[in-house]
Amino acid sequence: MSSAISHLHELAVNWNMLAGYPPQEAAGAVRRILASAERVLAEAETRLVTIRDSIFNTRMCCFRLVSERELWKLDIDPEYGVPYKSMFRWMQVLYPNDEGLRYAQTANATQKALPSATLEDLAQMKQCNAVELASEFISDECRKDRTVIEAAKTATRKQFRRKLTVEHDQKLEELESIGPFTYPAQETAKVKAKLSQKAVLLGLELDDYAGALLGWVIDDDLESR
Repeated sequence: MSSAISHLHELAVNWNMLAGYPPQEAAGAVRRILASAERVLAEAETRLVTIRDSIFNTRMCCFRLVSERELWKLDIDPEYGVPYKSMFRWMQVLYPNDEGLRYAQTANATQKALPSATLEDLAQMKQCNAVELASEFISDECRKDRTVIEAAKTATRKQFRRKLTVEHDQKLEELESIGPFTYPAQETAKVKAKLSQKAVLLGLELDDYAGALLGWVIDDDLESR
């Protein structure tokens, strides 16, 4: 089984029994348990990337159908009891959470920017490549190129960006990293500013972005309980 479930059974530990092991035996058992935990985490993260791509593809395809055929007009706005006045309002109701709406808008904007990509194309594109191809830095001619559309389905982000710059002479926005995360350069300042604000609240150094991000996750987890 190629999912995190394949190793979950290894984390079912009798802790009371383990606590009574002789030191050498306990040390070996702990190493094996921690190694299993890392395997579970690695598999889960890999699976999550695949799931996120699949959901993004699904949204792009659905929004293509809804926008082109104006299917949103057939639904009733629950707040007003009349048909929706716009697709945006339809999406607001469908995604009441700000973060969910933002991701949905990204998927919708991406499919709109790629009119030459068919539903089948949208269903197979990697999210990172689809968003890159839909950006303002890419020409319409490049977006229509079938070799580019096909590459967006299989190439890694690095390979795809290289194809756009080397083979198609596209002037892409430079990327900048914060720890393990990479953002468009123009967005990095905003991210750093927010993380610095959180760092101050946590009593950390202004540039301790990793610590601020971890604190944010912990706070969010506590609030959701």
